[in-house]
Amino acid sequence: MTSTMNQVDAVQRARNSLYDRFASRISVKESLSRKLVSYQGNKEAPGLRWMKYKEGFSASLVQSLLSQHQAKTFLDPFSGTGTAPLTASCMGMDSAGIEIMPVGNLSARAIVAAANGLNYTNFHYTSQELIASLASKEFETDQLFQHIPITERAFPEQTEQDLAKARKFVDDVCDPSLKTLLTLACVSVLEEVSYTRKDGQFLRWDPRSGRKVSKRWQKAELPTLAQALQRRLGEIMNDMPELQRKYRNAAPTLVDGSSLTELRNLPDESFDAVVTSPPYANRYDYTRTYALELVYLGYDANRLKELRQDLLSATVENKSKRELLLREYGRAPILQHAFQMTDNQSALQEALCVLKQEAHNLSNRNVISLVANYFTEMALVVSELARIVSPGGSVFMINDNVRYHGQEIPVDLILSDFAEQSGLQCEAIWTLNRGKGNSSQQMGRFGRQELRKCVYFWRKCGG
Repeated sequence: MTSTMNQVDAVQRARNSLYDRFASRISVKESLSRKLVSYQGNKEAPGLRWMKYKEGFSASLVQSLLSQHQAKTFLDPFSGTGTAPLTASCMGMDSAGIEIMPVGNLSARAIVAAANGLNYTNFHYTSQELIASLASKEFETDQLFQHIPITERAFPEQTEQDLAKARKFVDDVCDPSLKTLLTLACVSVLEEVSYTRKDGQFLRWDPRSGRKVSKRWQKAELPTLAQALQRRLGEIMNDMPELQRKYRNAAPTLVDGSSLTELRNLPDESFDAVVTSPPYANRYDYTRTYALELVYLGYDANRLKELRQDLLSATVENKSKRELLLREYGRAPILQHAFQMTDNQSALQEALCVLKQEAHNLSNRNVISLVANYFTEMALVVSELARIVSPGGSVFMINDNVRYHGQEIPVDLILSDFAEQSGLQCEAIWTLNRGKGNSSQQMGRFGRQELRKCVYFWRKCGG
C-alpha cells in the first residue's frame, strides 16, 4: 500500500507542490451555492430568464462580488447572455462584454432593447400580429428551417411550417429593436417546440422524431409554436417595466467576437473590475447543444464548424490556435509570455505527461490536445486581463476543475499561477461547500473524487 501511495505522489508531485503554494488561499465560501454560480439563479430574473442558457451565472453573484469594490468600468470577456455587463451597468458602471456565441449577444441586446425606448403598446400589438400570422395556411419555402445533419427531424411538420411563417413576419419588421426582441422570442422557444433537449455535450432526442434513439426518454406533449411564443411574448411584456427601471440609459457595450482576438484591442488599464466565467475544459461543445438556435440564425454546417474552431478550445475537435495567434499578435511579448507560461507550467506539463503515457486507455486521445490548447489560450486571456485591468482593480473568475482518466487538472491553481506571473495577486480561491463528482465511468475505475468548483479573486497591484 505504501509503495502504491508513493507512486501516486510521484506522479502528481508538481500538482501537490502547486497546491501547497496556494493552500492558504483556498477556502470554502458558505455564501456560494450552485444556484448562485449557475443559470439557476436567473430563472426568475426579468429579461435574463427569457433565454435558457445554462452556461451562465446569476446576476446575484455579480452584485455580491462587485458590491465591495468601487469600480467605475467593468468587463466580462466571456459574457454569454450578458448577465455580468448588464448587472454592472445597472450598478452605475461603464460596462462591456465580449461574446462569440451569437445566441448570447442576441439575448443581451434584446434586454437592452426592451429597456430603452421600445414602446410597450407597439410591442404588444406587433406580438399579437406575429401570433396571428401563424394561423395562415400559407408559408414561403425559402423561409423553412435550413437543417444540417445534427438538427434533422427536430420539429413536427406543422412546427416547421410555423417557423417559416414566423421568420417571414420578423424579417418584414423594420424597427431594429422590435426585430431583435421578436427574433430572441423565436430563438428562445426552439428547444421547447422540438423533439430535443440539451443534455451535456449533446442534444437528447425523443423517438417521435423518427431518429434511431432510445425509447426510454420522451418529452411531454409538445406545444405549438403559437402556444410557446404566446407565453414568451407575454413574459417579455411583463418584464418590460422592470427592465426599463433597471437598465434604461445604462446599456453596456456588447462586442461580437472571440476574446482571443478582441482583448488585444482594449487599452491598457482601462477596466477596474472583471467578472467572468470562461468555457470549462470539459469537452462541452456549444455548437452542438445550441445547434437549433445557431441554424435558425443562419449558420450552415460549414459556418458551424468554423465557429467550433473559433471558440476557446474546450472540445476534442479543437485544433491548436498557436499559428492563428501568431498571425494576430506577431511576436508581441504578451503572446510569447503566454506561450512560455504554458510550456513551463510544471503541474500542467506533469498532467499532460501522464495523459500521454495513458493515451491508449483514454476514451479519446484528443483529450490531451484539448487540455494543452485550453491552457495555451487561457494563458493569453489571463495575460491580457492583467494588462487591461487598472492598478488596484479586481478580477473574479468562475471555473471548475476537471479530471481525465483519474488525473485531476487543477484549473484553479494553474490559472492562478498564470495570473501571478502576469502581475495579478491571487487573493483567494473560494470553493463551494460541495464540489463536483467525477463521471460515472471514472468513478467506477478510480472511485469517487470530488472536484473543486471555484471562484478566483485576483487583484492587480498598485492603486
